[in-house]
Amino acid sequence: MWKRDYKILSELIDESAQIKAIALPYDSREVILNEADQDVKYSIKIKGFPPKFFIIKSDKFAPPVGFLQGLQGECKRSDYIILVNIKSQKTAIFLELKRGNPDNQDIIKQLKGGFCLFKYLQKIGQVFWGKPDFLKDYDIKFVVIKNIPMPGNLNKRSSQFKRENLVKSLKIDGDNIEEIPKHYLSVKHQKEIYFRVFLEKA
Repeated sequence: MWKRDYKILSELIDESAQIKAIALPYDSREVILNEADQDVKYSIKIKGFPPKFFIIKSDKFAPPVGFLQGLQGECKRSDYIILVNIKSQKTAIFLELKRGNPDNQDIIKQLKGGFCLFKYLQKIGQVFWGKPDFLKDYDIKFVVIKNIPMPGNLNKRSSQFKRENLVKSLKIDGDNIEEIPKHYLSVKHQKEIYFRVFLEKA
């Protein structure tokens, strides 16, 4: 199933919207995700990436303003969609990166927009590739990394990592759609992070 999903995604998603990993010794790998906020560039390094993955830069194309009105935030999208297969457990992670600490409601709209794009891609694979099980049975997770230190700033908190302070679960209010998580995982003050943190229960 994963090989088929990967093959279809590779054919469906333009290479410019695919993020590749950096191969390291001992079958290890890391991914660097770059963002810009009002021409201020910043990045996050994700270490310990699993071997079976596919990363989509989900806001690569312009928001569909002019077609959708955006009254409920439906034109927004998360920065990335990360698909992984670990020991036959498939997970879709919708990731938003922030250099500040913005309003949670806006973040939730971006995460939901990424989820809607995922469902759209799923339907394309099912209809145009003729595979009804494409992107099925994925565990859905929402993750936000906030207050990402700027380049050149020494992250003084990294040696004082306290999960209760820097990683916590925040509630998504008013959502009764079964597929959408009821919480998202919020991570702060990190320029480097291990992928396993994303799999924490939110």
